[in-house]
Amino acid sequence: MNKTTPWTIQPWHIRVAFRKSGVIVPENAIKIPDKPISGPDLSLENKDFVCVITINGQEKANARCRIHHWATNPSERLPYVQYPWCQKSEPIFEEEAPILEKLPLVKQREKNLIKL
Repeated sequence: MNKTTPWTIQPWHIRVAFRKSGVIVPENAIKIPDKPISGPDLSLENKDFVCVITINGQEKANARCRIHHWATNPSERLPYVQYPWCQKSEPIFEEEAPILEKLPLVKQREKNLIKL
């Protein structure tokens, strides 16, 4: 999310994040929390929340979402954290903590080494 321009999480933000990961999710299949999440707010950095994805108009699945602030100017960017999505994080909303506990974290990939 932008580090300098005001924003409030909307379904299209989640759609774009999924697309950047190679997954196409229609905006109408994304349900974000009822409580607004707005920023820039560095106290939200690297914290998780849950959105619900409706699959084929029938099944619902919880998805872990994480806030990351970004600046286009490299000198304004936050310090780099390697593989932040592989590390456990705090929830934005405490009532979502039990759901987030059940959702797996992404496992860090090992580099594929070719042995000759």
